Amino acid sequence: MKTKKKNFDYFECLVNMSVYALEEAKLLKGLLADFNPDELEGQRLRIHELEHRCDMEKHDMTTALVREFLPPIDREDLFRLSHVTDNLTDSVESVVAFLYMADIKKLRPDACEFADLIIECCENTVKLLEEFKNFKKSEKLKELIIVLNDLEERGDKLYTEAVRRLSREAETTREVIEWRDVYRNFENCFDAAESIADNIESVVMKNS
Repeated sequence: MKTKKKNFDYFECLVNMSVYALEEAKLLKGLLADFNPDELEGQRLRIHELEHRCDMEKHDMTTALVREFLPPIDREDLFRLSHVTDNLTDSVESVVAFLYMADIKKLRPDACEFADLIIECCENTVKLLEEFKNFKKSEKLKELIIVLNDLEERGDKLYTEAVRRLSREAETTREVIEWRDVYRNFENCFDAAESIADNIESVVMKNS
């Protein structure tokens, strides 16, 4: 007797993707807290492996969406959520990739502050996606969405003040150019996390 094939768990897949982003963020904080430019290549490769695993989760979801007749929510919404969740892992990886490509030798003092806020964003993204499976009756989703919106605002303020300090304190034009890009890569992580919250809010509105 054949056992019934288990349906693909889209909610669990999204959670798994967000967990990879959180693992990346923790590695990012570790490498910034004890920064050694000679170790950047190896650290970049470790973070890239996490990003690759997230890509595989997204691929599995896309394959399931093609095959499944009736997914739990709109097919396009699920695909969009997989895309924006994957963007979060891409954004965290991009921070380390740029540090490596620009051959950054010395960190500015506020780098770890950005990393701490990225971890906070990723932690709350995991909580949001864990709660998402209960979106029809959840009382926590709205609160978690607001938290991520607030974190993005904090990230914007952190970015604005960091660039302002850079403009006042930088000793060379190269430092200004490179660190504006470093800060922009940090800020992209906050935007990516907020985009997940915005898309989940949209799904809730459509299904309420």
